[in-house]
Amino acid sequence: EEKGFTPSNKASKERLIRRASFDLTGLPPTEPIRASFISDEAPDAFEKAIDRLMDSQAYGEYMATSWLDLARYSDTHGYQDDLERIMWPWRDWVIQSFKQNMPYDQFVAKQLAGDLLPNATLMDKVATGFNRNHGITIEGGIISEEYRIQYVNDRVNTVGTLFLGLTMDCTRCHNHKYDQLTQKDYYSLSAFFDKIPEAGRGQ
Repeated sequence: EEKGFTPSNKASKERLIRRASFDLTGLPPTEPIRASFISDEAPDAFEKAIDRLMDSQAYGEYMATSWLDLARYSDTHGYQDDLERIMWPWRDWVIQSFKQNMPYDQFVAKQLAGDLLPNATLMDKVATGFNRNHGITIEGGIISEEYRIQYVNDRVNTVGTLFLGLTMDCTRCHNHKYDQLTQKDYYSLSAFFDKIPEAGRGQ
């Protein structure tokens, strides 16, 4: 008021539901959601519209997009032949976890070690697909141990980025004078993944 500013005019219901839909699903509202909100004169009409948007499959997919990107989700191996691999069950688990508003501690534990939980369910085991999203090579001339270590390093860097919010790859080679993490920290974390029984060359 001191600066002579006034609020914008109140958005129309048409514009409001469009904004909310883009924010929550990344898509314009479906016709049933739009029509239902516009015709609903109840005081809680907007809250009900938000609930309908958050119940939609599109909401879970949109919320999961950034996580899938950072967790390096892919349905192919990523190296020279880039063969298909079946990772969509893990993708669907992530989407449903967002839709169900799974607590973060469970979301983390199941992806890192769901198979080690007491009485682990099939879906707990599917959640650990997070650890298998790295590139996989099937090239015949590789040094298997070299690529196995590469997979371990990939997991360490991904855990650092997603769960710690830190870039860890520099400490793979050396300490940094002003960095919170040390080379010892890097290899202490890598020890969690170093005993996974896998070969460097995929099948």
